[in-house]
Amino acid sequence: MAEQAKESRSFVKTKVASLASSRKLTKLVKEPKTSQKLVPSLFMSKMSLSTQERLQATREVYPPKIIELLDIGASTTNKDFSVDIDQALFQPFPSELIFQQLVPNTSYEMILTLKNLDRVARHVKVTEKDSPYFIVTSSRPVGQKIAPGMEATYIVQFTPTEDKDYYHELVFVTEREKFVVPVSGLGSRGVLDFPDDIHFTSSPVKYKSCKTILVRNVGKKEANFKLETN
Repeated sequence: MAEQAKESRSFVKTKVASLASSRKLTKLVKEPKTSQKLVPSLFMSKMSLSTQERLQATREVYPPKIIELLDIGASTTNKDFSVDIDQALFQPFPSELIFQQLVPNTSYEMILTLKNLDRVARHVKVTEKDSPYFIVTSSRPVGQKIAPGMEATYIVQFTPTEDKDYYHELVFVTEREKFVVPVSGLGSRGVLDFPDDIHFTSSPVKYKSCKTILVRNVGKKEANFKLETN
């Protein structure tokens, strides 16, 4: 058991160190982008990344979604918060955990850190929803407070049993609120190798021009598509 704990701490230190350079390049945005459109080459590049490569390419983080405000008096005697009530006391990195390039019945691990944004030490703990696929462990003793500006570190283990999409939410509890961090496991997809731009040469007015475009599916699943112009 002692040897396993030592190996776990070593794993955490290594992964946290590798995340340090990625965090320096990230910026905080108010909310995640919704229904973001990607050109084909960017989507193909994004889906070809491993889980760790996608994590290292993270350039934006956003505040977590608060799902419940708690009775402060029941959890702490220090009721002076420097963080606004509509913002969680801890900032997760990454804001969403995405596992991809998966093989069924293989376990994958990611590091999740929660930074204390307040000016005093605060508690945070994870309350796991039942899931046979996701397991969360902490690298610190239960009940230990996190100093201002410091981070709580968690290991999130994901073991898919099928080649399909998975979705889960990690619920964290602080002295003031409950917030969630989404976790996704992306199964195989159809990925089309398609030109980002289609250019036509100059042609006379009211003259129909044609162009042949090669479309290849370089993914692992079939893909359906349609073309629209605007």
